[in-house]
Amino acid sequence: MTSPRDLSPAAVQLAALARGVREDDLLWPTPSSNYLVGDLLEHVDGLSRGLQAAARKESVPQDELRDGDRHQLRPGWGDRITEQLDHLVRAWAEPDAWEGETVEGGVPLPASMAGMFVLDELVVHGWELARATGQPFEASAEDVSALIAFLESLPPMEDSEGLFDPPVPIADSAPAQDRLIALTGRDPSWSDGSAPAR
Repeated sequence: MTSPRDLSPAAVQLAALARGVREDDLLWPTPSSNYLVGDLLEHVDGLSRGLQAAARKESVPQDELRDGDRHQLRPGWGDRITEQLDHLVRAWAEPDAWEGETVEGGVPLPASMAGMFVLDELVVHGWELARATGQPFEASAEDVSALIAFLESLPPMEDSEGLFDPPVPIADSAPAQDRLIALTGRDPSWSDGSAPAR
């Protein structure tokens, strides 16, 4: 069983990145080939609400299971996502959130595993937003180490319902954060060149 983790460092960073997205960033590409920045931001908007339900062992409203559609992104995303991520952290800070079984994304699974998938969403989408919009990003070493161990413990991709794209080959000597990103099927060296560093 995975021990409960404090999601606040990853959530605070993701919230800051969301607040840093500008209107003219929304059509820029991201490391996820199916998403532009606006799509990714709308996905984060939805998951920052929907993943609270998994902590409380509640059903997720159907409209919060969206894959990400920039056309549904409502104004005020920065403040809204910040508030929702704060509620998400509080929900997963409850002692029983990591115990028993829950449902996440329509899939029944142990709550401790669901909590780690939440952490993965926060860290990886934070990295994607940062890379796509030229904002700085560095996940906590503790979160990166825990996520690498968690993801490496999962069954082979063909047996794990396609949760991620196949891992990107990377040297064992690469920085830990790059190895984590590669494990989730993203290219750690991705750059579109559109976003100037901020």
